[in-house]
Amino acid sequence: MSARADLANLESSGLIEIAALQPELEYLFRHALVQDAAYMSLLKQDRKQLHRAAAETILALHPDRERELAGVLGMHLEQAGETQRAAEYMITAGERALERFANKESVAFFKRAYDLADSSNVNLKLKAAIGVIKAGWTYNTPGEDIDRVEHAMVDGEADPVLQAEAYFWVAFLRRQRGEIPESSPGLRDAIERGAKIRATLSNPSAGAVPRALMGSFAAFTGKLREGATEMSQALDAIEATGDGVSTAMVSDFLALTYSRMGEFEAAEKTIARAERMAVGSDAISRVDVDISRAGLDLERGEPDKASLQAFECAARAEELGAYACVVASNVIFGAASLARQDAPNAKPPLERGRDLAQVTNMAVMRTMIHGLLGSAKALLGDQPGGIAGWDEALASARAMGDSYGEAQTLWGRGRTRVHDREWAEALPDLDRAVEMFEAMEARPSLARALHDRAEALRALGRQTEADDSDRKSVELGRALGLRDARFA
Repeated sequence: MSARADLANLESSGLIEIAALQPELEYLFRHALVQDAAYMSLLKQDRKQLHRAAAETILALHPDRERELAGVLGMHLEQAGETQRAAEYMITAGERALERFANKESVAFFKRAYDLADSSNVNLKLKAAIGVIKAGWTYNTPGEDIDRVEHAMVDGEADPVLQAEAYFWVAFLRRQRGEIPESSPGLRDAIERGAKIRATLSNPSAGAVPRALMGSFAAFTGKLREGATEMSQALDAIEATGDGVSTAMVSDFLALTYSRMGEFEAAEKTIARAERMAVGSDAISRVDVDISRAGLDLERGEPDKASLQAFECAARAEELGAYACVVASNVIFGAASLARQDAPNAKPPLERGRDLAQVTNMAVMRTMIHGLLGSAKALLGDQPGGIAGWDEALASARAMGDSYGEAQTLWGRGRTRVHDREWAEALPDLDRAVEMFEAMEARPSLARALHDRAEALRALGRQTEADDSDRKSVELGRALGLRDARFA
């Protein structure tokens, strides 16, 4: 009998059914148990031969779809015992999934490739380890990802481009969880080795993503202008490579940085760029764009819009399991709620963000959350909880060199003490916050902190200083176009 006749008999018996007619005729077993029974009835050696034949047949029939079918090919070759070829196809499948923003699917392919790759093939193993990080750094456990990369490099000398990329990701993950070069030999070694290798490479785009992501970290810890410059200069090179994932992500980070500096027109343009990259991409990328919009609304002085947008982003991110997005959304929601004098609604999302920040090892976000939670608790009458939150935020910020988190916490503590009419206690915090915001060009925060400082000075009878601080606040707020009522 012919294969077509055999398939017709199986279909008429109810064992299989047509799954698709285009682009090729495909059949599926009607029930997984039938498939398992048929498969287990085969001898192990026969299974291997059939898997190998399936892979070779797919390659022969669809040479133009090899990349598209890489996951299926990898599965068949793994079952056929050809683990190295299988690992190569799993890496290709991981790359393709990442291009489609299917990050969790991508992580699974890369992890499988890493497990299958022989330790003697350093490039293959290292490529898989780097792939796991690129696809899942926002929600994976950094320690496991770092170990995977470092173990891959122990077994031999890898391609210099791969080595440079590996050292960058190790450095980035270590910075993300709060390490600093002065106290972390592992971080210091990764930075130095990566820089040394990148200096020997002739490809200018090879260091674009590392440069942009390190720029984002610099920006989020207070070096706003430096970080914006690094991200902006790297963005064109990243987009030219066709790396849509990195382009969208860096655009979102850059937009948040511009917003924090009060450069709202630049932020709008960057968000539009990110939005174009997110069209047709996965839902997580679209959430990222909306988070950057919420950040813009908050900095521009529209906390009602910001809190609504951030709340919706957090809900969508929870459904998607995108916990880094949940954390970022809840930070913006908490800050916007406190700006609206709504401490009761700020507290629960901030507590959720705090718990998830521990899982995702987002040290910078943890600092912000502890500071905001301190303010929320103090405003709700929990003074010991407020003090503990502020103290933890300040200790964390200072340990990792996060001047932005430190300044925001000092401002939050000072603003809360102004609310409680503790004028003398509030003023040192507000003085220091103003000084730090001015140094880092965080101008929207500076305008608002100057206003709170003026209120404390006036209450302490220092009228001339209060008038000067108030004048600077209003002039800056109006120059930036802040939409707070005080600057109207």
